[in-house]
Amino acid sequence: MFIHMSEYTSAKRWYQLLSVLVMLGIVCLTLLGVAGNSPKAYADGIPGGNVSDPVVRAVDIAKPAVVRIITMLSGQLTVHFASPANRDVTFPRDGSDYQIVLSGSGTFITATGEILTADHVVNPPPQVLQQQAAQDVATYMNQVLKANPPVSADQVAAQLASGQLQSANQSSTPQSRVYLSTAYTGPLSVTNIQDVPSNLYASVDRIEKESSFTDKDVAIIHVSNMNDMAMVQLGDSSSVQQQDNLTIIGFPGNGDIAGNSATDLLTLSVNPVFVSSIKTTNTGAPVIQVAGNVEHGDSGGPALDNNGTIVGIVSFGSASGGNTSFLQAHPIYLAIGIRRKMNSSKSQPHILNSRVSNLTWIMQQHKLRLRRRLKRRLRHILSS
Repeated sequence: MFIHMSEYTSAKRWYQLLSVLVMLGIVCLTLLGVAGNSPKAYADGIPGGNVSDPVVRAVDIAKPAVVRIITMLSGQLTVHFASPANRDVTFPRDGSDYQIVLSGSGTFITATGEILTADHVVNPPPQVLQQQAAQDVATYMNQVLKANPPVSADQVAAQLASGQLQSANQSSTPQSRVYLSTAYTGPLSVTNIQDVPSNLYASVDRIEKESSFTDKDVAIIHVSNMNDMAMVQLGDSSSVQQQDNLTIIGFPGNGDIAGNSATDLLTLSVNPVFVSSIKTTNTGAPVIQVAGNVEHGDSGGPALDNNGTIVGIVSFGSASGGNTSFLQAHPIYLAIGIRRKMNSSKSQPHILNSRVSNLTWIMQQHKLRLRRRLKRRLRHILSS
């Protein structure tokens, strides 16, 4: 019995199509088996850089756990002028408040909502309000007190910070909000950051542990309704040495110049830095001095070693400018606090969940690539 060639070709096409569909079904079932109990992954991109490089791969895995932290507060500054007139003046002089909005970075370090950041990101130091008021104070000194020579806002800010100009802050309690990055959510459909869906941000409901900006400048904050999140493990900063290469992940303020859409504002930056020295502050806090592109907005962001673990967090930069910055480094302090927290809440299984979250994200990327291959093969079969 003979079959016409057209009938044979048609049957072959359907056989090939059926094979592809069966293969796709098996892959989907496998992926569901691995990640069935994991949170939904929103990312729709592919890993960046040379993923065959283990350092690049480690950074790609860490990125979905890094968040942007926006802190808001309002306040007034009362300045004491001893000369030429002994008086106290409150700024702004119209009785209103300065509205202050600060941006920083942080990293999920547990699957139960704990985020590691710098303390000054969620507890702004007095200098923030002083800098905000400095121009008004300078104007008052020049126009009312007839300062001779006239003073600039920078000079006033320095005098306020040093105590040469005595001042007192009256400010509201800082309110902080955590936003997931596009490395986790994928590109956003909204333009304004105020319109970001409520499941992609959360308010900080408590500070689990902190050390002030003048001490170790570290805080572990907590957000609710964000569980089973991707997380990054704490590393050992004592192993960091001069000439090591680290990677900073964060949201530098200068990066916002390129665009103000929600997607732009929540797209993180990755910057390599070079370890220049290991030092200790006057309060005894160990710090890692690095050279590289670290800016305002990166504060609180993680410094990753080649294994993708956190060995420091961005804290402060050189007052004289340049590319010198300092990372806070106290893994024992952090690890003890987290261990106590996890032991007291008996949440050890969440570590496994968080690792599955990371695995889910990786599997998501493989699934996307496989899906593209299957689409190409289907188009080839249907067009042949």
